[in-house]
Amino acid sequence: MNEVIVNKSINVTAQKAWEALSSFRGIENYSPIEKSVTEGVGAGATRTCYLPDGTAIHEVLNFANNDALEMQYKITESPFPVKGYVSTIKVSEVTESNCKITWGCEFDSAEDVKAEMENVFEGFYNVIINELEGYLNN
Repeated sequence: MNEVIVNKSINVTAQKAWEALSSFRGIENYSPIEKSVTEGVGAGATRTCYLPDGTAIHEVLNFANNDALEMQYKITESPFPVKGYVSTIKVSEVTESNCKITWGCEFDSAEDVKAEMENVFEGFYNVIINELEGYLNN
């Protein structure tokens, strides 16, 4: 099992960051995703994210815990050469106007693509968190 974890503090309240992330909607507003379609609410909701080239990533929300500000989703189908991808996102308050986002995943892959996939996911999480800060502060 491979693992990637990104911890990043942003100048956004924990609640504001949590509301954006946990809705499982609108990820295209703060990521490289071109568009997304979400069906359902809460655990079991599905989201299809479309990359700029039209490739789809299919995801299912496993849970969103509003008390712990933690959620988990899995990728059920994607162009990535990985299996068993599960991602966990945790939002923690640092100060009244600052929070830390911990975004990580576990996945299986062939050894020859392991480093590439770790870099892809780490880069993706960093971009999303940075863009989320800008989006929520506009």
